[in-house]
Amino acid sequence: MSPLLSFIAKRVLQAIPLIFVTIIITFILVHAAPGDPTYILTGEIGDEEFVKMLRAKFGLDRPLHEQFVIYLWNVLRGDLGYSYIKGASVSKLILERIPATMILVITGMTLAVIIGIPIGIILAIRRDVIGTLLSFLSLLGVSTPYFWLGQMLLIIFALILGLFPVGGMIDVKAGHQGLDYFLDLLHHLTLPAVTLAIFNIAYIARITRASLIEALNQNYIVTARAKGLSERTVLLKHALRNALLPVTTYTGLTIGVLLVGAILTETIYSWPGMGLLLYEALRLRDYPVVLGVFIYGSIIVIVANLIVDILYAILDPRIRIR
Repeated sequence: MSPLLSFIAKRVLQAIPLIFVTIIITFILVHAAPGDPTYILTGEIGDEEFVKMLRAKFGLDRPLHEQFVIYLWNVLRGDLGYSYIKGASVSKLILERIPATMILVITGMTLAVIIGIPIGIILAIRRDVIGTLLSFLSLLGVSTPYFWLGQMLLIIFALILGLFPVGGMIDVKAGHQGLDYFLDLLHHLTLPAVTLAIFNIAYIARITRASLIEALNQNYIVTARAKGLSERTVLLKHALRNALLPVTTYTGLTIGVLLVGAILTETIYSWPGMGLLLYEALRLRDYPVVLGVFIYGSIIVIVANLIVDILYAILDPRIRIR
């Protein structure tokens, strides 16, 4: 087995205990939260016998440790259970929502990287009015929470100006296909993606600035300049490559943060992804769906971190996979 495949296998084996711990913690927290899904299902009926019947049907009348053992055994067999509210397979519900969430998260992070890195370079090499203004805007972006920014963008650009849709992923009534469908998707995607991207644009810009300033003060940069290389070559080929290592790490670690931000963003814009599904499940105490979303989310984060580790080794030749 090659060193790279050995490294990947080792990281996958390390991820299994993390997923197991995630299941334990999430299971305990979800069941410890106030509220009972059976009372939400029965509504105003108030029939205690009916409530007892539902609790027995869902296994909620068993001791918590028995519920956990049964749930864990089902998970190991690939069965995440059925939604209390929707009566559908949890895996099916989540798999239907993952594409929408990944479109939103990947678009938001792509915008953050494409815009944030150039801004960081400008911040590192310019000390004029433009640099000061961009520094202030980056600080403002880092300080702006998702939920407030999303509501402001929605009010200004959707409700007041009418430039973008209020919510949803596509215009179902229009029935677009082909290129028209793609353009309609982009139209609906713009505000949610920008909401997710702004914080990360600012953070990536500040990380790039700090890393690039540090890299420009290293001895190998002095050597490169002494060889007569142009400042552009020194900056982009030598300094920036090393400065991007912290950005790469941040990008991978931020996937989990973006999934959390997606919960708020998808709720604000009615984006039909995992975040909106989790919000609805939490509100209705739909335990299987909540647990399923956390399991899938943890797997996504672990895979993202694995990809970052591989990219880290590619970007920095000094790092060797052992």
